[in-house]
Amino acid sequence: MPHRYFANRIRYLLERMVLRGAHYRLLVIAMLIGLLSVVAGAVVHVAGGNVDGGLDSAIWWAFLRLSDPGYLGDDEGILTRFVSTILTVLGYVVFLGALVAIMTQWLDERMRQLEAGTSPIVQHGHILIIGWTDRTPTIVQELVLSGSRVRRFLELRGARILRIAILADEVTTRLGLELRDRLGADWDPRQVVLRTGSPLRLEHLQRVDFLHAAAVIMPAADFGRGGPDQADARTIKTLLSMASHPQLSGTDALPPVVAEVFDMRRVDSALRAYSGPVEVLASDAIIGRLLAQTIRHPGLSRVFSELLTHDRGNEIYVRECADLTDMTFAEAGAWFEEAILIGVARRDGASFMPVLNPPPTARLQRDDRLVFVARNYAGTEPVRPGAPPPVAPAVAGPGPAPTSPPLRLLVLGWSHKAAALLRVLDGFADEKFLVDIVSTTAASTRRSALMRTGVRLDRVTVNHIEEDFAVPDMLDRVDVAGYDRIVIVGSDRLGSGEESDARTIMGYLLLRDILPDSDGPAVTVELLDPGNVSLIRRRSTEVIVSPIVLSHMLAQVALRRELRAVFEELFGPGGAEIVFRTAADYGIVGDAVSFADVAGAVRTRGDTALGVRVRTPAGEHQLLLNPPRQQEWTLQPDDEIVTLTRSGAS
Repeated sequence: MPHRYFANRIRYLLERMVLRGAHYRLLVIAMLIGLLSVVAGAVVHVAGGNVDGGLDSAIWWAFLRLSDPGYLGDDEGILTRFVSTILTVLGYVVFLGALVAIMTQWLDERMRQLEAGTSPIVQHGHILIIGWTDRTPTIVQELVLSGSRVRRFLELRGARILRIAILADEVTTRLGLELRDRLGADWDPRQVVLRTGSPLRLEHLQRVDFLHAAAVIMPAADFGRGGPDQADARTIKTLLSMASHPQLSGTDALPPVVAEVFDMRRVDSALRAYSGPVEVLASDAIIGRLLAQTIRHPGLSRVFSELLTHDRGNEIYVRECADLTDMTFAEAGAWFEEAILIGVARRDGASFMPVLNPPPTARLQRDDRLVFVARNYAGTEPVRPGAPPPVAPAVAGPGPAPTSPPLRLLVLGWSHKAAALLRVLDGFADEKFLVDIVSTTAASTRRSALMRTGVRLDRVTVNHIEEDFAVPDMLDRVDVAGYDRIVIVGSDRLGSGEESDARTIMGYLLLRDILPDSDGPAVTVELLDPGNVSLIRRRSTEVIVSPIVLSHMLAQVALRRELRAVFEELFGPGGAEIVFRTAADYGIVGDAVSFADVAGAVRTRGDTALGVRVRTPAGEHQLLLNPPRQQEWTLQPDDEIVTLTRSGAS
C-alpha cells in the first residue's frame, strides 16, 4: 500500500542517517525538536492559546518548553498548559534523554576508538617495535632498563626522552597489563604507545610514523601464523614496504632497522629488501649455537645468561676510543681495569666485521669499535696508560681434545630450532654425535624439515623416534641414563609459550625422577616463558630462555648496531666461541694466582680469559666473570677458565 511504502521509506532513511554517526543522530534529534516546536507552536497560535506575539513567538515558546521544564508554571489557560505539559514531558524524553544518550554513546565510541589505537601518532626519535610477539614485552623491558645506552642513543638523534611505539595486530587491555606485569616498578604508561595495524599495510606503517623513528625493531614470533617460513616472509615483505613507502621523498632517510628471521639462509634476502641501515639476526642459528655449546661444555648457559640479560653481572659493550688507534691489542687492554677487551668491530662497507680474540700484537685501526665484557658502560672508560703486559712468545694452546667416541645426545621434542641445533653440531670439526630425537612429530615430517632447511649431516647421526616423551614408560624404554647429554627443546606446535613450557616441564619432572642426583647426563632445557625458570630446581640443569636472549640481542643491537656482528660471531655458527678450559691446560695449578696472572697465561696460548669457574668448599661451581684483577685463587686441576678462543668450529 502507498502509505506503508512511504512509512517504510521514511524509517529506512532515518535508519541510514542514524547509523552514519553521532553528528547525524544529533541532526535527526534537532529536526525532531524543530518539528515538535513548529507543530506545538502552530497549534497554540491557531487555537488562540495565551501566548503573546505571532507564530514565530509561539514556535519559540514551544521550543523553550521542550528545552527547559522550568517554564511550565508560567503558562495560563487550559490549552496552553496542556500543550506545555506535553512539550515538557517530550523535552525530558527527546531533548534531554536522547541528547544525553547520543553524547554518551559518542564518547563511548571515541574512547573505544582511542583504546583500539587506530589514530596516527606524531613523534620524532621514538623507538618502533613492529609486531606483538613473545619477545615484545622483554624488548620493552630491555629498552627501559638500558638507561645509559638509551640516553646516548637518543642524544645522537636529537631526542631526550625514551618513547616506544608498538604496532600490534589488535590492541587490547591485555597487552597493557602484560607490559605492566613485566616492567613492575619501572612501568611508565607515558613511555609506551600501542597502535593497531598490520605491518603489511602501508597506511598502518604510517600510523606509527615509522619514517621519524630513531630505530625500528622487528621481532619474529615462535607461535606466529604459518610457522617460521611465513614469519620470515612477512618480515621481508614489511622491509620492502617501508623501503618503498610512497611518502618517502629523496631527502628522507630511512630509519635503522633490526629484524629477526628464523632461517639464516634468508638473511641476505632481508638485507636486500631494505635500502636503509639494517641489521638482521638469524635467531634459530643463535639459539642452536647456544644449545650446542651447552651440550659440548656443560655450565656455559650460566655464562650466556649473565652476558645476555640485565639481571646481573656483566654484559657486552662497544665504544669508540680514538686515542688508542695504532696501539697493539695487548697495549690497549692495559688501559682498562674494570673491563676485558675481547676484540673490535671493524667497519665493513655498510655493516661491521667482528675481530674477536685477535693476536696480542694486532694493531687497532682508525674507527675501530672496541668490544668489552664489563659490568657497566662506565667500566669501559680508559683509566690509565699502564704498562702493557709483556707479550710472551706464543705457545701452542691446549688444542683439540684427543679423538673420543661420539657423544650420545638425546633430544626430547621437535621445533624449527632442532634443525638449527643439528646443523651447528655438524659444524664442529673432529667431533661426532649420535643423536636420538624423541617427538610425536612424524619422522617423515622431521626429515622433510631438515631437507628444506638444507641441513647436511656429515658428523651427526640422527635416529628419529616417534614417541611422547611426556609418558613415563617411554623414558624408561629409551634408557635416558645411558646418554651423555639430554636436551629438551620447546615446541612450536602449541598455541603459546606457556603451553609449550607446560609440556617441557612435565618431561623435565619425569627425567628428574629417573636420573640420579649426580653423575647422570647433563640436562639442558629450553624455556619460552621466563616465568617458568623457577620451576627448574636442580642445580645441575641448565636453562636457556630463548625469548629473553633474543629480546636482549634485538634491543641492544637497535641501540648499538655494531653488536649484531659481535653477537653473530660469539653466539652464531663458526668464528670465536666461549669455552671452558681447565687450569691444568694453562699450567696454573697449585700456586696462588691472581686473575691478572690467569689472563697472562691464557694470552700466551692465543686465547682471552673472561673469568674463572672454581669449585667451592661445598663442592659447587662458582662462576666469576670479569673478576677484579688482583683477586687470587689457588687453582686445582679441575678448576676452569672461561676462555674466548677460536678452536672447535669448522
